[in-house]
Amino acid sequence: MSLSSSAPRRKAQLTRSPRASLLSTAFATLLTTLCLSSLPATAMSAHAAEAEPATSTQSAPEIVAQQAEVGVNGDSAASAPVASQEAVEATAGAAEQAKNGAEPTADAPPAASDEQSADADSKGAANDAAKDAATAEKPLTQFKVMLDWYTNPGHAPLVLAQELGLFKKHGLDVELIAPADPSVPPKLAAAERVDIAISYQPQLHLQIDQGLPLVRIGTLVATPLNVVVVRADSDIQSIADLKGKRVGYSVGGVEEVLLSTMLQHSGLTLDDITLTNVNFSLTPSLLTRKVDAVTGAFRNFELAQMAQEGVKGRAFYIEEEGVPTYDELIFVANSDSYERKQAQYAGFLAAVGEATAWIINHPDQGWEMFRDSDPALDTELNKEAWYATLPRFALRPAALDAGRYRDFEDFLFERGMIKKRQSLSHLAVDVNAP
Repeated sequence: MSLSSSAPRRKAQLTRSPRASLLSTAFATLLTTLCLSSLPATAMSAHAAEAEPATSTQSAPEIVAQQAEVGVNGDSAASAPVASQEAVEATAGAAEQAKNGAEPTADAPPAASDEQSADADSKGAANDAAKDAATAEKPLTQFKVMLDWYTNPGHAPLVLAQELGLFKKHGLDVELIAPADPSVPPKLAAAERVDIAISYQPQLHLQIDQGLPLVRIGTLVATPLNVVVVRADSDIQSIADLKGKRVGYSVGGVEEVLLSTMLQHSGLTLDDITLTNVNFSLTPSLLTRKVDAVTGAFRNFELAQMAQEGVKGRAFYIEEEGVPTYDELIFVANSDSYERKQAQYAGFLAAVGEATAWIINHPDQGWEMFRDSDPALDTELNKEAWYATLPRFALRPAALDAGRYRDFEDFLFERGMIKKRQSLSHLAVDVNAP
């Protein structure tokens, strides 16, 4: 901060003055100093009290800035220094030397020392204010994340990252949105209506083949959840026993390919079964024996739902029946905006990873926090699903298993589900890669 405009003029006048002027200046300084030092303490205290308001509505940076300005310009009476006895004696000595025609001694303070001291103080105050501004909290980046379905234990790391303040720690103000239609989230991410959507690896391959500008940026659930489920009291002990049976499904396309592969692994084809669309009513259809088996059920949910209804289920795990393993729940984003938002994606996944580690370390406390985040989550089914899902979460959400995406791309291409193979970089990225 520079000196006030009047300060250079005062300094110039002092350097141009003849000895007589110096003598008069010294006597004036002595007189002023003696008067100040002789003022009663009570009078000076009263003067300071008048100069300082009782209360202030100014912020700390404003006060610092105002004090710095006062110190530079010297316009405040409250900021005038009180002369010490040493200063009085030094000034008197300078006056005596000037009267006798001698130059002031080195012990006498320079005429501009008070201004230089005020300037240094004001610069220090300004530097402190700048440091305070630099360390102020940065504004959070608004971030919209659309779930794949209504909130459930499969979304636990996101809910807990929100509850524990981990998103904010990484500079994000995250809004979690549940879709009315589970087919919508990837489309909204492709259109950049949301920043991130939760989807499924098998669906990602099909959507990219159809031309949607999507890319996988992270993993939420790192193992398949999809299973074929039958009633434990049925005569179906293996996939081979599905011959001649009715199998319910909810979504065509990939589910049919997965089921076809499982049947082929046991020497059957789709012609050996009767497919029935049950429109997401998997468990009720099985409980009422409308179908003999269902495909597309989730191992962390449908089995618990059946058990609550007093019916034990039996699951056939697709990765044990000829289907290459894959990531079930993944985070997808618009591929065209990836470079622009890479830092935000990395922060988001770091928060999810920290929340996942916390949940694994504190499963019971985690369930209570998840349950309390929304009264609708407080159900016995969700509690059962909570503990069944814990082993499935990706401990390193940003980590990329390139082999899974390459192998599943080949798997779908060989079965005619996609028109051409995509390169790995078109399918998935590692946000932490340089």
